[in-house]
Amino acid sequence: MKRPRTAARAAGLDKTLLRQIADLADSSCVDLGLGELVFPTPRAVLDGVSEAIGRWPLGYTANAGLPELRARIAARTGPDVDPDRVCVTSGSEEALFLSLAVLVDPGDEVLVPDPGFPAYPKIVRLWGGVPVYYPLDRGDGFALRSRRLESLVTEKTKAVILNSPNNPTGAVYAGDEFDRLAAALAERGVVPISDEVYREIYYGKTRPESIRTRLPEAIVVDSLSKSFAMTGWRLGWCVVPPGLAKPVIAIHQMAVTCASVPAQRATLIAFDGGADDERQKNLGELRRRRDLAVRCLKNDLGLPFAEPEGAFYVFVDVSSWRADRGTSLDIAAALAVRSKVIAIPGIAFGPGGEGFLRLSFAGDPEDFAEGVRRIASFGPTSRA
Repeated sequence: MKRPRTAARAAGLDKTLLRQIADLADSSCVDLGLGELVFPTPRAVLDGVSEAIGRWPLGYTANAGLPELRARIAARTGPDVDPDRVCVTSGSEEALFLSLAVLVDPGDEVLVPDPGFPAYPKIVRLWGGVPVYYPLDRGDGFALRSRRLESLVTEKTKAVILNSPNNPTGAVYAGDEFDRLAAALAERGVVPISDEVYREIYYGKTRPESIRTRLPEAIVVDSLSKSFAMTGWRLGWCVVPPGLAKPVIAIHQMAVTCASVPAQRATLIAFDGGADDERQKNLGELRRRRDLAVRCLKNDLGLPFAEPEGAFYVFVDVSSWRADRGTSLDIAAALAVRSKVIAIPGIAFGPGGEGFLRLSFAGDPEDFAEGVRRIASFGPTSRA
């Protein structure tokens, strides 16, 4: 039998560089590439599941999710949101898939952050769209500048993806930038897709803002994976404009039927508030680890970086190493193999990420300090 021909949409698809670098790790590596909290899922959630799972009906739910869960998500999103606009998904990445599937025709453009989460452009291309990077400039601390983004909008622009706090930079977008951007997008009929999976992980006094408060027709993608340390539960959701809900739910049905029922019920337990104290304690510990990571980088590495305002990453500028050590991918690969430390190359997050490494401080602070020491020893000033 002849080898089957790969469909055009799948040609060239591979795992993201995040996963490719992570695959180089062995037991001797210090892993600073972590994209998840190391804290356990809150005890209140685990105990609630353990006590009730024998009583729960565990057959199919409605395709869009348990009605009571959709109602809770709608209420959390805003008082104007009808539960019929909510689709409960198998993680926030499926929510992104669905949102882009119902918006993007071949040739449509979607503005994606640069640097930004690498799945954004890949999913856009999968649906036949054209990802157009909008720059988040290092000179601005990677903050959103709406005028730069607006200048890239064309007649082909269908959507723009926003992510605040941002992965990989930890930057939080200012509300006044959302004011200007919302007005411009509404005038041109461009749909914002607000990826809010890190919105509960912030280090300032107030929760980061959402463009949905300025533009109620924005799509919101979210989950408890990061904020409640529930990555493995694979539970997310999207909140979409009324006209998009029916096709979103239909594609979701064809893809997965319904999200995991135990995970849906665990999310309801999390929403009941019993886990809030533990979640706040974890956020306080993350703030401590952020501060320790900042001091460690200043004292032991001496390379430029922007102090993160949210999420749990530091984006470190290694561009001064290019002449001796090569690209960010060269550096990350060599660090994994030779220095036994996993760091994610900035190029994984788009062209604007070249010359950077993303380091996670979600793990043990002693591991972070050891990883930084190994990176410093690898640098071009090293005699090794």
